[in-house]
Formats: sequence, C-alpha cells, structure tokens
Amino acid sequence: MNYHLITTDAQLKEVCQAASKASKIALDTEFVRVKTYYPQLSLIQLYDGEQLSLIDPIAITNMEPFKNLLTDGKVTKILHAGSEDIEVFFHHLACVPQPMLDTQIMAAFVGHPISSGFASLVNKYLTIALDKSESRTDWLVRPLSDKQCQYAAADVFFLLPLAEKLQQLVDKLGYLPAVTDECQRILLRRQEILTPAEAYKSIKNSWQLRAQQLACLKQLAAWRLNQARRRDLAINFVVREEHLWKIARYLPNSLTELQTIGLTGQEIRCHGQDLLQIVTQCHALEEKACPQPLYHLIDHPKYREAFMAVKTLTKQISEQQKLNTELLASRRQINQLLAIHWGLKKSHNTPDLLAGWRGQLLTNPLKQLLALYC
Repeated sequence: MNYHLITTDAQLKEVCQAASKASKIALDTEFVRVKTYYPQLSLIQLYDGEQLSLIDPIAITNMEPFKNLLTDGKVTKILHAGSEDIEVFFHHLACVPQPMLDTQIMAAFVGHPISSGFASLVNKYLTIALDKSESRTDWLVRPLSDKQCQYAAADVFFLLPLAEKLQQLVDKLGYLPAVTDECQRILLRRQEILTPAEAYKSIKNSWQLRAQQLACLKQLAAWRLNQARRRDLAINFVVREEHLWKIARYLPNSLTELQTIGLTGQEIRCHGQDLLQIVTQCHALEEKACPQPLYHLIDHPKYREAFMAVKTLTKQISEQQKLNTELLASRRQINQLLAIHWGLKKSHNTPDLLAGWRGQLLTNPLKQLLALYC
C-alpha cells in the first residue's frame, strides 16, 4: 500500500490540513516502553481515507498542527484498543483524540470478546490476513525499513473500513450512544494521574500492614513513584514492588538487613541509604499520624455472597440485552461497587456500574439488590 513518510514540519502541516477536511480519520501509534516510565513515541500513523501518512515525531520539531487535528471536534478519530495510544498522546502532546471511537469497543458491543485483536477482526469482516511479524520491532531505530512501514501503514489503512462495518452493526443494535459513552469514559480514565500520596494503595498485599508499616509503605511508594517519573525509569527498575513491601513489613535498620530481606545489590547500592532514612522517619511516627488501615474487600463477611449475587444479576441482564457479560460488568467494576457501597473506598465519582450507559441498565436492579447486603 502507498504511504508517505512525514519528517518535516511543513509536510506535517500540509497532511493535517488535508485530514481536517475528513469526517473520520484512523490513528495508531508505535512506541517503545521497556525500561522507561513514560512511553517513547516512535511513529504516528494517520489515514484520512485518501492519504496514508507515517509521521515521524523524532524528526519533527513542531507538532502543533497534529495537536489541532487531534482535538478538532468535527473530525472523529478511529482507534483500535486505543487506551495506550491515548496515554501516549496525553503524555507527549498534552491532549487526547476527541471525539474518539474504538473498534475494539464496538466489536465488544456486537458480541466479540472484550479484547479482540485488530488482525482477527480484519480477517473476519474484511477477509484479509495481516502480517504481524513486525509487532516486536524496535521503532526507535532509524531509518525505518519498508517492511516496518508497510506493517505500520496496515494498522490504519484497514481501520476505517473495519470501523464502518462495525458501526453499522452497532447502530442497528441501538448501541451507538453506549459505544460513544464508553469511549469517552476511556478517554477520561487514561487522563487520570496517580498521585504519589495514593501510590501505596496499589501495592499488592498493602492491606496486611499495620499502622506504622503502612505509613512506611506510603512514604516508600511515593518516593519510588517520584524517582521513576524524574528519571523516566519503570518503577520496578527503581525498587521492585515486593521488596518495597518487605521494607515496610520488616522495617530494617541497616544495609545488611536490606540484603537479608531480599533486596538486590543494585537496589542497595543505588537507594539503600534513602530507603533506610524513610524507615527511620517512620519509626518516630505516632499512630495517629499513620494512614488508616486498608480493608481487604474479600474479608468482608458478605463479600462472596454479594459478589456472586451482583455477578449473576449482571449476567442475566447482559444476556437479555445480548451484550458481552465482561463488557457490562467486569470483576474490577463489581469490586469497586461493593467497596463504595460498604464505605471501604472513598470516591468522588459514581461507581462504573451505576454511571452512563451501564447505569441506565443496572442502577435500579442493583440498588434493590445491594439493599440486601448492607
């Protein structure tokens, strides 16, 4: 297929001006994220139905025309499994594709698995077999080969016709407003930024720790996240999660004790003194200055019964509506609902299962059901 490699500011401006006249454009990105905290944007694929452009963000100095296109409300952006692409755009360009439709989401609404791959959908709806041999290539290396470029181009060339077929099916079923709502929720969720003060809550088994230990984990997790962001280093390349938990659990007092509980030599050499300083600070904390214990949801006496009741109810409703059960209510969303219902989790937002298109289907039956599990 024909593509244009865009490597100058002037070329980018021209391409974006042409694409802004289209009602829909297909977008994809290639990025590398092995040891870095932030994804390293390597290529942007853009197809407006007439011209297919491979935009090299490494060579281009002014991305403003593309940012304007990305936020142009008159142009719908089509992506597939776009969560990571949204994160890439948000980090590198400080904006997200708006409005946006995701073909993976559309496919889920017409009965496909929640994580359907692009190649399988293209094969089913367009009867075309895609070559995915370049999926693990190093996109930062220049120059890009023609094989790499053809692979990247295919990811957007077939995206518009696939989206058209899926959108017709979704619209026929009456789910287009729900698809739009779900895509908007993904956009909002991918713009959420974890604060260092909250990082400890996502550490596995943090609920097992007592007050002073939890205070230590809170400071350790915040320190690690700040280190990762400042150095653009994957968080487990700073200190591994299980090692962070062990420090909080055992509160070691020396480099030898850090080694005893399992930290690597590199972790101790690079960060041992900083880690011990945090432990020392936490030794002096009074209990009233420590965070509240984290409640383990599954330890709630009514958890198992309530979880199965909600799962059964949502499965019944998904079957009635001919919806993918996991799309309607995932385990994470059921747990979120129960945690908020029992006051174990504070949230300024309505639980997913009671909001948007899900809320229209589930709010009344779920409220009646939850009244049984107070």
